[in-house]
Amino acid sequence: MFHNCLIASIRSYFYFNWYKLAEAHNNLAYTLRKQGPENYKAALTHYNKAIYLDSKLPEPYMYRGVLYVQMGDKKRALEDHQTLVEMGSPLAVELEYVVKNNREKAPEQFFGVSEKL
Repeated sequence: MFHNCLIASIRSYFYFNWYKLAEAHNNLAYTLRKQGPENYKAALTHYNKAIYLDSKLPEPYMYRGVLYVQMGDKKRALEDHQTLVEMGSPLAVELEYVVKNNREKAPEQFFGVSEKL
């Protein structure tokens, strides 16, 4: 019994750390992407790393899809959209908007973010 609990604890610990590392790569990629086209290649590398670390995390697919649109590669953006649809993520709707309109929503339209902070 103790052995099974120990193994479960170890798995939980490592999953949590992989998840946090995936989030960190996603956040870094987002920041790089927002800094402009000269950072797109680096951003793509970090989105890919985030997905490699946690393929069930929807945010890297969403924002990598946005990056693909910004890079003019709608085919790959649609592949990420399809992945989000298969995951059942509400981010699929957001990425669909970006693909159709060639731009992200204004912050106040995205997930109800308010202009007033």
